[in-house]
Amino acid sequence: MTEPIPLCCDCKHYKRDWISHIVMGSDGLDKCLNPIVNENLVSGKNEGKFCEIQRESYGGCGRDGKYFEARK
Repeated sequence: MTEPIPLCCDCKHYKRDWISHIVMGSDGLDKCLNPIVNENLVSGKNEGKFCEIQRESYGGCGRDGKYFEARK
């Protein structure tokens, strides 16, 4: 039996965009704040990137949730 794919909403680096959830009923603007994939190498800031893009991209978490860390 295969393990279930981890969901971004269960990850400790997930940040919900409440306005888009309330106004549009969408999770398309939720962000991933994982420093491994989001740190700006020029300024050092972690501004986050959209979860959906991180899961689809090769350099991000990918479909398997490579950088997933469960909430405590």
